[in-house]
Amino acid sequence: MKRKIRRTWPAILCCCFLSLHAHGVLPPVVVLEEAGIEDNRWSVTASTGYTEYQNMYHNDGHSVIARMAVAAELLATTQSSFGIEFGVQNGRSMRLGIPHGTLDVLGGVVRTTVKPMLDLLITANSNPVTESLLYTQVKGGIAYRRWQIASYLIDNKSELAGEVQAGFGYPITEVTSLNLLYQGVFGAAPKIRANPSMESWRLSNIPVQHGLLLGFSIIV
Repeated sequence: MKRKIRRTWPAILCCCFLSLHAHGVLPPVVVLEEAGIEDNRWSVTASTGYTEYQNMYHNDGHSVIARMAVAAELLATTQSSFGIEFGVQNGRSMRLGIPHGTLDVLGGVVRTTVKPMLDLLITANSNPVTESLLYTQVKGGIAYRRWQIASYLIDNKSELAGEVQAGFGYPITEVTSLNLLYQGVFGAAPKIRANPSMESWRLSNIPVQHGLLLGFSIIV
């Protein structure tokens, strides 16, 4: 008799609990859901577009650009994701726009080459409207640029600059997407200054860049 009671009391308690819950005596059961945190994902983005280097000779600053980037998603929720991106972008050969008086001193137009740019960016994607597949994309970080001068009278220039990208993305499939972004690389008008020895010149800044990028991303 004692063995039968031991076997049946859990079932009796369960029936009592369900009965009390059905009559509203106990509070409703709360189901906890995950916040949408996903595993880290890697992606590769290939972009092409147009950029303008300011303060260049005539139209030399207008250029078609290509960019390749590898990104890692570090944190993702149901409506936003954050990560880091490393990219490389092609350079450009162009002539420097400088005053005519300085041109005479240097012996003519100065030819320059901006070497391929390297950047490291923090990325943020957000989809504030759940009914829409279109999402916003913002990136910000630093870019390393090197400016090589063809004239032996002017020293080469290297510097770190701030960079920002902002625009929209649209998913094509579960692992691919398109994005259209504005790109700005901070800088200033390049000014040629004579070194203290007066035997060479130096550039004070690397010019500002403004452009548009159309990219294709794939999750790997």
